[in-house]
Amino acid sequence: MPKENLKHIQKLLAAGDTTNYRLENNRLFKKSNKTCIVIDDDPTGNQTVYDVPLLTSWSMGVFVEEFIEGTPVFFILTNSRSLSVEETAKIYTTISENVLKAAKVTKREYVIISRSDSTLRGHFPLEPKTLRQHLKMKTAITVFIPVMFEGKRVTVNNTHYIADGGTLTPVNKTPFSKDHSFAYSNANLKAYIEEKSSGGVKASEVFSFSLQQIRSLDVRVLAENILEIPPASYCVFDSLNYNDLDKICQALLLAEQSGKQILYRTSSSFIPSYIGLAPKPLLKPEHVTATDANGGLTIVGSYIKKSSQQLHKALEIFAEGTIIEVDVERIRAKDYRNYISALAIQIDANLQSRRNCIVYTSRKLVTGGSAKDTLDIASKISAALVDIVRSITVRPKYIIAKGGITSHDLAIKGLRMKRSSVLGQLELGVPLWKMGMETKFPKLPYIVFPGNVGDVNTLKTIITKLNNHHD
Repeated sequence: MPKENLKHIQKLLAAGDTTNYRLENNRLFKKSNKTCIVIDDDPTGNQTVYDVPLLTSWSMGVFVEEFIEGTPVFFILTNSRSLSVEETAKIYTTISENVLKAAKVTKREYVIISRSDSTLRGHFPLEPKTLRQHLKMKTAITVFIPVMFEGKRVTVNNTHYIADGGTLTPVNKTPFSKDHSFAYSNANLKAYIEEKSSGGVKASEVFSFSLQQIRSLDVRVLAENILEIPPASYCVFDSLNYNDLDKICQALLLAEQSGKQILYRTSSSFIPSYIGLAPKPLLKPEHVTATDANGGLTIVGSYIKKSSQQLHKALEIFAEGTIIEVDVERIRAKDYRNYISALAIQIDANLQSRRNCIVYTSRKLVTGGSAKDTLDIASKISAALVDIVRSITVRPKYIIAKGGITSHDLAIKGLRMKRSSVLGQLELGVPLWKMGMETKFPKLPYIVFPGNVGDVNTLKTIITKLNNHHD
């Protein structure tokens, strides 16, 4: 599939509908009096929201508490993208069963969003399929919308692209499609669903709404069309920007209001659009309310090309002795504990001396003989970073965690987070969390930097901004 010119595509389309659907979406969502549960397969999906709780447990008691409180929206962080098929199925089954029990006890209604990657990596269709089955949503349609405008991921003519300047590159022509655990061949979402379901769902059976329809039809007509989609079907939507997505979400909310049962599989742009969350400007460095005089800590675990490029640029601003490379081969050696301890001592010395420190895993990608072996190796690398965080004794003025698995494991296993909140974004797609009181460093500013977000300078820019502010 050739690259296509975005301007050329836009010329062929009707002008976008600039009605403020977001405001009405908020009213419709509130009127539904449902709790929106976002079940996230890694910790980066909250990169478009603010003032929203992030939970790391999915016991029945957790859901009962949130339902009684009437929490409008919260995230459950499963980190399932780093887990096996078997582990993922078990977690999503447990979540479903506990949501059902809690809803029965509290009489609270809910809507489920299975949040995943905008470059189509993840356990699909396993996760939404498991939720639909165990939540007893047999008549629900599954709406698949992976757009993420902050990362320039858009869908046109059923095909999912990454926009770069005026060029649209189909995601199957990017390195993301060669992911060692979640490789795929199709950027056309209908064909992708057929591919990932191993033919269980045919591309011809997937319903779709073109950009032309979305922009030209009245929102109530769109809602009526959604109502007509047969039970248990899949449906995809084109979308180039938030104007398109806000209108789509209103049509979906109206369809739900008329009794349509819908399960969502989306990326992160969908969530603020659906709940009608007003846009919020990027946070300024002074919003990172660290009072510590110690140095800041950046930890890079993500291996993807963009992360390595960002790391390379960021290293330019670190002094000698503050750059710590974690040797992947040493992680697997017998002197592991001594090695980790020595690294932690070096980090503590830097932080206590008010020197910013950057820790990163050696860039050579070590893979196993199978997808499961590769995931196991990735888990060992992540466990080493966790052990480093557990071993440091000096509180950093902030932690930047680069990579989905890295940021999840450092927060939950390293800092022992149970509940925190996302305050907003420092840069597009880079959320700032405020750690809960139960964590190793209470109220620590914790910056989650996804592997596939920003340009080559974004990591360097964030670190520079934070330290210019604190210096």
